[in-house]
Amino acid sequence: MSFLLVSLGTAVAARDGSFNSSYYVLAIIGVTLAQNAVNVLNDYYDYRAGVDAATLKTLFSGGSKFLVSGLIKPESTLSFGLGSLLLAIPIGAYFVLTRGIALLGLVAIAAISVYFYSNTFARIYLGEFLAGLNLGPLAIIGAYFVQTATISVGAVAVGLAPGIMIANVLFLNEMPDLEADAAGGRKNIPILLGRVRAAKLYAILEALAVAWVPVAAIFGLTPPPTLIAMATLPFAAKAIKVTLREFSNTGKLVPALAANVATAYLTIGLLAMGYLISAAMRL
Repeated sequence: MSFLLVSLGTAVAARDGSFNSSYYVLAIIGVTLAQNAVNVLNDYYDYRAGVDAATLKTLFSGGSKFLVSGLIKPESTLSFGLGSLLLAIPIGAYFVLTRGIALLGLVAIAAISVYFYSNTFARIYLGEFLAGLNLGPLAIIGAYFVQTATISVGAVAVGLAPGIMIANVLFLNEMPDLEADAAGGRKNIPILLGRVRAAKLYAILEALAVAWVPVAAIFGLTPPPTLIAMATLPFAAKAIKVTLREFSNTGKLVPALAANVATAYLTIGLLAMGYLISAAMRL
C-alpha cells in the first residue's frame, strides 16, 4: 500500500513536470516505516487488551496471531514498532528541511496518528477516519509535495477515492471482530452502528468512492486517463453485494473482504497508471 500511495502522488507530480528518483525511493521507505509502525503497535496493544486472543483469524481480519501464538515476545513487538516510527521521523524531518516547512503539519499528523492510533484513536471512534486520511490524501499529497515543493488541486482530488477506500478496508475488516474489539475497549464504527447499519454505511461510502473517480475526471480535477480506474467496479460491486448479504457471517464475508482490498489497491495503482499515461501523452 505504501508503494502504491507514494507512486500515485509521484505520478501526479511527474505529470506536472517534476520527478526526483531519490525523493521517490526515500518517500516509499518513510511511508512504509510509518505503516509498519502502526501495524506492529496495533498488534501489541490488541494483544495486551486480549482482542487477538478472542478473534477468528481470516486472511483479512482477526489480527496476526504472532503474539497470541508466542512466536514473538510482546517486548520485541513494542520495540520493533517504536523503532520503525523513530526511523520514519528523520525521513519526514529531512523532507521538511529540504522541501518546505509546509510539510511539517502533514508529518506531525502522521507521527501522532501512528503513535496514538491503537491506544487512543481506535478507542474514540477515530480509527477509520485517521486510517483513510493518512493512508490516502495525506500520503499522496506528501509524495507530491516532496517532488514539487507545492500542493495542487489534482493531488488533493485524486486522494479522495483512495482515502475512502482505505478507510473502508479497515471498516469492513472490523466487522468480523466486532465483539472481540468491544470487549477489548475499542470503539469503532461497526461497534457504534451495529452490523446491519454498518454494512449499509460501508456500501454507501464504497459507492461514493468509486463514483468520485469519473466525477473528478469529468470536472477536470484529474486527467481523463484516470478513468481506467473504473476497471475495479466489478470488485467494488462484489464487495458491496456480499457485505449487504453476509455481514453477520464471517466465513461467507471473506470474499467481500478480499474484493474490498482488491478494489482499494487496484484503484490506487490504476490511478497512478492513468497519470503516467497522461504524462506520456504530453510529451
